Amino acid sequence: MSVVSHPRSLSEGTARVEQASRLLPAVFDGVDPKHGVTALEFGPAVPETIAFFGQFKCRVHVANLFENEAIRTQQAELDEAALKEAFRAHFNFPRGTLLDVCLFWDFLNYLRPATLRALSAALQPYLHAGTCGHGFSVLSVETPLNNREYGVLRPDVICNRPARMPQMDYFPHTHEGLDRGLPAFKIQKGWLLSDGRLEMLFQARI
Repeated sequence: MSVVSHPRSLSEGTARVEQASRLLPAVFDGVDPKHGVTALEFGPAVPETIAFFGQFKCRVHVANLFENEAIRTQQAELDEAALKEAFRAHFNFPRGTLLDVCLFWDFLNYLRPATLRALSAALQPYLHAGTCGHGFSVLSVETPLNNREYGVLRPDVICNRPARMPQMDYFPHTHEGLDRGLPAFKIQKGWLLSDGRLEMLFQARI
């Protein structure tokens, strides 16, 4: 396994909570460990995710975009083109990279609509017809978001723990909002959770 990580991205926090996932297994259904997996983790690397992907021949890009200052503090000031460039520079993917798995978690809900569109445009060149994603949205924009870090414990179990970084301003997106704002992906399935969030399964639009 190869892990491409940004500084300070490994979280060793405690107080872990585990939750069953209805949709995460579908993300890995099409993964063939013999041919290798390229995954993009939008949050920090937690030990559980690193251990999980260690089972595969894979390359994990740990973006930890919660530490990107342009995304944390400048979304309102930057235009869409500048935001796209901020994402592109942060990812810094090697030439020829194609992503198989995108672990969005709740990151999309911290993006203004223009930033969401910029992310979609920045990701588009690195997607293929089999690219899948997993994340959370909300049934209602009034749903509060807890400041958590997420990881993969098993294909059907997600873990989370309190985040180390201060919580960013958030802009919760409904199913319809994500469908409009993230055109690089279509929403395959959604599952309503007891706290008012929606667990989402994404498929690349190619």
